[in-house]
Formats: sequence, structure tokens, C-alpha cells
Amino acid sequence: MTALLKKLDKYVQLALRCICIALFAVLALLLIGNVLLRLSGDLTRLLRGWGLEGAANLIRAILPITSFHWLDEIVELCFSALTFYGAAAIWALKGHFSVGDWISKRLPGSVSRGIYKIIVNGICIAFLVIFLRFSVNLVARATELSTVFQIPKKVMYSSMPIASSIMLIYSLTELIQNFIGLKREA
Repeated sequence: MTALLKKLDKYVQLALRCICIALFAVLALLLIGNVLLRLSGDLTRLLRGWGLEGAANLIRAILPITSFHWLDEIVELCFSALTFYGAAAIWALKGHFSVGDWISKRLPGSVSRGIYKIIVNGICIAFLVIFLRFSVNLVARATELSTVFQIPKKVMYSSMPIASSIMLIYSLTELIQNFIGLKREA
């Protein structure tokens, strides 16, 4: 059973990493495209100012797009998903900064450290349950569509309940491990 869970954990972490890398790549490509588009507009204005109308028209023929008017929608979608899936990926690796690491080292005995970890984990679980509940409600009540692509806002908000569910599963697993460890120490 533990081999299956470890394999599942490996695939979940791989999927989260791939999602984050893909989202970051999309954001980078959009940024580069937007900068190049602005530079091409500046270049055509400069060429027209110098009287090189033919060269300016050639650039406009090659790059007929004048703006990425839809850019905000895709950036919003990518950033929201990157934020929450990135948080879940770091949560799965236990990579978030934790004041508990500093405090638990100063507690006497392994039992008190185990109890402290259970309390901190319980607080995290309580937060994640509340976050999951409110994010599911947000997704359920969202009725708006994005302006250009008509993407339902539910799609943009869906990363919150998915990521919080992943983080909650990892937190519950850690809580169980903390209880087992505490039981062994006692």
C-alpha cells in the first residue's frame, strides 16, 4: 500500500511541477510577444517618420497584429493557476517557510515536539478546510465570462479548490504520520 501511495505522490508532484512550468512558459511567451509587438509598432512609427513608408508597410504585413487585446484574460488565468498550483507543489514537498521549524527545535523532548507538530498541522488543516469550502462556493456561484474568449470565470477560479484539496490531502497524511510517530515515542 505504501509503495502505491509513494508512486501516486511522485506522479502528483510531477504533474504539479509540469503544470507550473507550462503556465510559467505561457506567461514568458506572452510577455516576449507583447514586448516584440510594442517594439514593432515603435519601429513602424520610426520608419514612417523617416519617410520609409514601404518598410513600415512591410513590417505591418509580416506582423498584422496591432495589439494583444486578449492578453489580460490569459495572464489572469495563468497567474491564478500558477499561484495556487505552485503553492500545492511546494506544500507537497514541505517546502514552505515555517516558523514551526524554529520553535520545534527549542522544545524539550520528542513528545512535546510531536504534539507541537500535531497542533500546527491541525491549524493548517482547519485553514485548508475553510479555504476549500469558500473556494468551492466561489466556483459554484461564478457566472461571469471573460470578455474576449468567453472563458467562464469558474475555470479561472477552479485552481483554488483543486489546489486546496491537494494541500489538504497532504496535510491529513502528515497529521496521521505525526500521530503514528507520537504513539511510537510515548
